Amino acid sequence: MSMPVPIHYVFKPKKVQLTDGNLVLDTLVPTSYLSAVDHQSGKEFETMRYMAVTCDADMVPEGRYKLRTHSLNRSIEIAICLTVNEESPQAFCLTLHSLIKNIKQMCAPESKSKSHKNPIWSEEDSWKKVVICIVADGRRNLNPVILKVLASMGCWQEGVAKNQVNGNAVQAHIFEYSTQVSVDSKLKLKGRTLKNSNKHHFPPVQIVFCLKERHTKKLNSHRWFFNALCPLLQPKITLLTTAGAKIGSGSLFHLWNAFDRNPNTAGACGEIRVAKGLLWWKVLNPIIAAQIFEYKVSSVLEKPFESIFGYISVMPGALVAYRYETLLPEPISGKGPLTTYFEPDYLVFSDDHRDVGEVLEYSYFAEDQILPFLVATRPRAQNTMQYVRSAWAETELPAGIGSFLGMKRKWQNRRFFGLIYAVSHVAAIWRSGHNIARKLWMTLEIIYLGCDTIFWFLALGNYYLVFYYMAKTLAVAPHFSLGGTGFMLMRYVYICLIVVVVMISMGNRPRGQSLYLFILSFVFFACIQAYILFAAGYLTFLHANEFLPYAKWESLSTVVTVFKAAGYHVLILALLCCYAVYLISAILYGEPWHMIACFVQFLLLMPSYVSVLGVYAFCNMHEVNWGIKEPEDHEKDPLISRDAIYHASTVLMPDERSVAASYQDALDDLDRKKRLKNSIPAPSSSSTSILPVHSGSSSSSLLPKPVTSSEKPKPKGTATRPRRDDIKTMQSDYYTTFRTRILLLWIVANGALVITISADQLAPYLTLDDGSNLYVTIVVWIITVGATGRFLGSLVYLLGWIWQFFRQLVS
Repeated sequence: MSMPVPIHYVFKPKKVQLTDGNLVLDTLVPTSYLSAVDHQSGKEFETMRYMAVTCDADMVPEGRYKLRTHSLNRSIEIAICLTVNEESPQAFCLTLHSLIKNIKQMCAPESKSKSHKNPIWSEEDSWKKVVICIVADGRRNLNPVILKVLASMGCWQEGVAKNQVNGNAVQAHIFEYSTQVSVDSKLKLKGRTLKNSNKHHFPPVQIVFCLKERHTKKLNSHRWFFNALCPLLQPKITLLTTAGAKIGSGSLFHLWNAFDRNPNTAGACGEIRVAKGLLWWKVLNPIIAAQIFEYKVSSVLEKPFESIFGYISVMPGALVAYRYETLLPEPISGKGPLTTYFEPDYLVFSDDHRDVGEVLEYSYFAEDQILPFLVATRPRAQNTMQYVRSAWAETELPAGIGSFLGMKRKWQNRRFFGLIYAVSHVAAIWRSGHNIARKLWMTLEIIYLGCDTIFWFLALGNYYLVFYYMAKTLAVAPHFSLGGTGFMLMRYVYICLIVVVVMISMGNRPRGQSLYLFILSFVFFACIQAYILFAAGYLTFLHANEFLPYAKWESLSTVVTVFKAAGYHVLILALLCCYAVYLISAILYGEPWHMIACFVQFLLLMPSYVSVLGVYAFCNMHEVNWGIKEPEDHEKDPLISRDAIYHASTVLMPDERSVAASYQDALDDLDRKKRLKNSIPAPSSSSTSILPVHSGSSSSSLLPKPVTSSEKPKPKGTATRPRRDDIKTMQSDYYTTFRTRILLLWIVANGALVITISADQLAPYLTLDDGSNLYVTIVVWIITVGATGRFLGSLVYLLGWIWQFFRQLVS
């Protein structure tokens, strides 16, 4: 295939009037696009608006910036934040296309969605109440094919973005357009275009594309959405998602409906499903199968259980919504949930880091942990969180050991420190506006989650004790030749492997030789789990076999007596109850397939969750760079805006032929991507600028070498400030020290537990009449009681859901 011929754009100087001191440009969309769609008249369809933001996100509302929705006097019901980092174009289009299809279901007149029974969405122009805000994290980090996708939708034009306005560096580029087409995950254009004249009709969809200049990660992108765009949009509901998640059909309306039915609902989340592939072929990978089971247990047991309390500890970032007014700061104190939520971003990007430890107080918390607690416990408010099972999003999960370890490290550390934050701030529940019953109910939930956190903190020692007593008993069992020597060998290999996992987890990435050691650890612990299950079944069989000849099966009391006389009957009963909870709940929710296809894989990998993933998470908790990042050196492009005056500025704008050629180039480029079926990798920091340049300027002058802070001359008499490199070193040292303290506490606590319980002096007191160990039995029963409690809560949620369904059916 021949290489595409680059387009030579023609830029003409144009003097434009600044709007309240801000550069706002309205550029015509290509005629070939406009002539094919339904809505062709009106400024929002005929032109794309560009606005250059030269201030920080928090200063946008005070900078007299305005979006089109403000000038058109529109009331926004839902504002959707779609964050884009370095995802592939296919992942971006998957999420954006699914959102556009959800908007079509809610707003299109020919749609048969339940939303048309609601007067808000039954109006013909209800599409004006939804806005999709795409926040891209870094101009040079964005995949160029994504820009081609947005160009084909009319939301982007090459050469329009500017890097400076009257000497002020642009912090973000905002493009606005109401598109009527979409691009699916196969990079195929959907909608009424010249190629598809009467196919795939979409209502207009308001798109706000915010392209940040710097690569500052997801937390900063959320700050641009909440603190910069939402004050201009004033939405009632805000929804957060990320590129790569496929939003389920009707999910957008179901989430909005949860807020509409209950005015006290301040946050809601949907179910996160896992892409299983055609005919569930992905479950052949045990890592994916274990994650499918884990996600299903969360959606069937954990989320419904927490929803009846009114507080959900983990709100998934792929599909979560908040009532916007509950996030706003208090009018007197100026503090609110968002203030604490964005604290890491403020501290990391400030120039004064005198108290390094202050950053650590917040850096471990992510949006799916701390923000729900802050909203639910807001003073003098009755905010509750709700799980909406009818809303769902499908996402891809890591299939390799390395990516699996990285994802679980982040998730476990977030959950651990998030629950610590909730437990330590439980008094905030009693300062809220909830009634006494709700306060007691939520406090009980926090106590339960605190006990669960302690139990998880000691999971490494507990699992070793289960292995120790089961293997020790089996070693002396009759008709089994393992013996004491085999038991001691397995015990020492177990301990040595734990030490190896700790060593390779300390600051090492799971790659190369360390990756093979991690794989070996997964295999060994899967064998250990199979050995424990075999030991429990074999020992039960030996003891029961002694009493089976005397059993009278016609008498139930005799059968119960025989079962009690069998060894390990309490342990076996607890395990059966625990697994029965999983099975019954799956059947009640109509999803038993994950029990059939994924239960065995999860059961075998369960010890690796404790002995490998838990160790790796604690050994790398000092890496707090998820969601935040140190500001990078900002490369300077040539100055575009010429006149340093307040009322007007001279800019270079592409002519009409260049705009049409750019649009056609985007369509042709998407066709090439479909044929090649290969995505272009994300550009590096040395990639070509997307900003226009003066004619005659050489390419070498595009990106001059940035001047570092150490090269800048310091004026005389100024105080010496610590360099950013020194600040980063101080922070890194603090995080590492904190990690060492927590890791040491974790190792000492689990080691002390193992040494105490396995001591020979306590053996007579911990051995039951049937030969089982008292402590192991207690541990298993605690797990069973916890699972049973979640099942009861899940059952209450299901009954409530059925009641609501019949009420809506009757009404």
